[in-house]
Amino acid sequence: MARKRHQRAKHERIYPWPADRPAPEEVAETANYVGSSEHKDYDSPAGPPALRSDAARCDPRYTDFEPITTALREAIRRRCSGAQFEGDYPRHVWGWYDGQLYEARLINRAQGWYKAWPIEDVERPRDDERRLDWAG
Repeated sequence: MARKRHQRAKHERIYPWPADRPAPEEVAETANYVGSSEHKDYDSPAGPPALRSDAARCDPRYTDFEPITTALREAIRRRCSGAQFEGDYPRHVWGWYDGQLYEARLINRAQGWYKAWPIEDVERPRDDERRLDWAG
């Protein structure tokens, strides 16, 4: 079914954390940013560069994935996620890194692996509870 013209998709809104999922603090402990070589034109822990022509290019300063994982985990703890889950993990998570808002998407639900990209203010999800009113 097609969306109405101004209706946001489920992943374009921050939803309450579902009661039938493990607590966000528990989920956050096992979530990891692993990136994607398809968004890099430099060597990184995601693998050799394989930048797609239609993909957003990652900032080459971000070669250490540990602080990015920390930001991802904080966003999960703060319940900045959409309605869709795959296993225990939210499919979409929004959080701040280096003063920029990012959207992360689950790419491996068995391992809790995510990739992420910066988003513009117009792409910011609807956030009725103002969970994104923090900056990392």
